[in-house]
Amino acid sequence: MLFNSVIFLFAFLPITYLGFWGLRSTRARHIWLAITGYVFYGYWNPWFTLLMLFSTLVSYFAGLGFLRWTDARHRKLCLVIPVTTDLTLLGFFKYANFGLDTFHSALQLFGQQITLPHLNIILPIGISFYTFHTISYIVDSYRGNIKPTRSFFEFAAYVSLFSQLVAGPIVRFRTIESDLEALGATSRTRWLTRGISFFIVGLIEKVVVADSLAAFVDPALAHYHLLSSAGAWLAIGNLGGMRKPAMP
Repeated sequence: MLFNSVIFLFAFLPITYLGFWGLRSTRARHIWLAITGYVFYGYWNPWFTLLMLFSTLVSYFAGLGFLRWTDARHRKLCLVIPVTTDLTLLGFFKYANFGLDTFHSALQLFGQQITLPHLNIILPIGISFYTFHTISYIVDSYRGNIKPTRSFFEFAAYVSLFSQLVAGPIVRFRTIESDLEALGATSRTRWLTRGISFFIVGLIEKVVVADSLAAFVDPALAHYHLLSSAGAWLAIGNLGGMRKPAMP
C-alpha cells in the first residue's frame, strides 16, 4: 500500500484515524495500532505478516528474558539468540541468491561445472526496517538503556507502526517509549496542524516532485548503456531526489 494510493488516502487512513480516536485506553490504542500496522503491511502480501510477527515475538520474549534474568550468561543468550535469528532471516531473504551465484562463479573459476538451484525468493518489503527496529530494541535492553515492555501490543505497535514500517526511518524504542505509554492521554489537537502540514508537504514531494523525476529517470536508466556522461550524471542526480520518503 502506497502513501499516495487511493486505498490509503480514502480508506485505510480515515478508518485508522477515526478508530484510534474512538478508543480511550492506552491498551486499546496499542492493539489498534498493531492491527492497522499488520493490515497495512499485509495489503501487498498477507503471508509476510507472519515473518514480521515471528521477528516481533522473538524480540519481545528476549525483552522478557532481560526482565527475568540478571546474570551475565542468560542476558548474553537473550542478546545473541534473537539478534542472530533476525539477521539470519534478513540475510536469507536479501542475500541467498547472491551467495549462491557468487559460489557458482567461484566454482567455475576452478573448472567445476556444477548447477546450483536459483531460489525464487521474494524480498519482503520493509524487512530491513523492522529487523533493525527489533535489533535496536534488544541491544538497548541488554545495555540497560531501556526497560523492556511487558505489553506485547505496545511492542507490536512499535514494530509495525505503518507510518515508518516500509519507508523508515529506523526509530529506537526509547525515542517513542513515552509517547506509546501515554497514548491514552494523548491530545487530539496538539500536533494536528503540524501533522497535516507534514502530510501535505510529503504528498507534494512524492506526487509532484518524485513522480515527475521518475518520468525522466526510469526510462534513462532502463537504457543506461545509451547515456552520455552528462546524461548519466543527470539521471543519477535526479535519482537522489526521487529517494526522499513518500511521507515525513
